[in-house]
Amino acid sequence: MRKKNQECAYCGSIGKVTMDHIPPKLLFSRPLPNDLITVPACDKCHGETSKDDEYLRLALQMRDGIAEHPDVIKSRPTLLRSLEKPEAVGMRNSVLGSIVGAELCTPSGLFIKDILAMKTRMDRVDRVVARITRGLFYRYKGYIVPRGYDVVAGSKEAVDKLPPDMRNPLDEGVLNRLLAVPAFCIGNGVFSYRFGTDKCDANITCWILCFYEQAGFLGMTFPISCLNPSGAAWHTITTNLPG
Repeated sequence: MRKKNQECAYCGSIGKVTMDHIPPKLLFSRPLPNDLITVPACDKCHGETSKDDEYLRLALQMRDGIAEHPDVIKSRPTLLRSLEKPEAVGMRNSVLGSIVGAELCTPSGLFIKDILAMKTRMDRVDRVVARITRGLFYRYKGYIVPRGYDVVAGSKEAVDKLPPDMRNPLDEGVLNRLLAVPAFCIGNGVFSYRFGTDKCDANITCWILCFYEQAGFLGMTFPISCLNPSGAAWHTITTNLPG
């Protein structure tokens, strides 16, 4: 539904908007849950998202451990039909070009067999996660991420690879506290999130996002002055979550 003179949740422009689903509704099977989150988005911000949303769905649903999720099974025919469309030739070529050989191993590292896997472009995935973080920030704060602040996002795997001197303060100051509180869940385990706000700066926020009960991500809003050139903000500032 289009409205007039409403603020875009992403860029803050005032004008005609449509409602953007946070997270993208294509991640859910039908019938859609009745508690989906939406935020207002201008044509420019909303129009730039569809291809990345499609890529996120594909990347998530091809991950090991997610393929058997009930919503993934129900929505698989829709995903396959979307790839058959003439306008999806770019996506098809991208998928085919990203198929690589890989080794399937046990959690302890023992080799099981050789498999085919998709080499995921995490920059595209992280872009959607950052947008979801912006949308949730707007949903709870009632205003866009302020000027002078930015959003950083990364997968659980990326966070796990941080050196101990970076990872330990993140665990102790943020993640352990957030993981101790109940998650907000939407759909049949398709999406859940936890969040906290810095007690000294309400615009510093941390969001733990999970898709299909398996794929975890971290999104954070930070002052731009605290971002290092790589964009890895979570080790450059100490957050002070209540607790």
